[in-house]
Amino acid sequence: MTRPGMSDTADLMAAFDAVVRANASLVSQLSARAGVHENALRALVLISDTGYSTPTEVAGYLGLTSGAVTNMIDRMTAADLVERAPNPNDRRGSLLRLRPEGETVVADYRRRYGDMLRAVDTAHGGDLLAVLSDLATSLYEQAGEALP
Repeated sequence: MTRPGMSDTADLMAAFDAVVRANASLVSQLSARAGVHENALRALVLISDTGYSTPTEVAGYLGLTSGAVTNMIDRMTAADLVERAPNPNDRRGSLLRLRPEGETVVADYRRRYGDMLRAVDTAHGGDLLAVLSDLATSLYEQAGEALP
């Protein structure tokens, strides 16, 4: 029996699962709109967040092999979404930077998420930032505890 105002764990899990599925759906639609794979969209956002990234950083972030990331970067370069630049700290490596087309894709992504998050935040009294920050912290803590 739950107390008034308190959600049952099953309800919380169902709501969280719905958020995860809805997010996957939005990422799928945005990547299709941009003409890229979902992992490529995530890579573009990472590169935007960092200003530049190495292929190794992208591979680690996405959990992909270096070969898969190389192929993805080749496709993104051919689509004029990113450019490779020499890495001054590693003469064998490269840095990835967004091209204007990649910036447009990320701007659309950020606008859509930003509009949605602001609307939800407003509808719930401005507490969304604290809730999402706490949720992210808890997820990272659980991930650390789940390590073997």
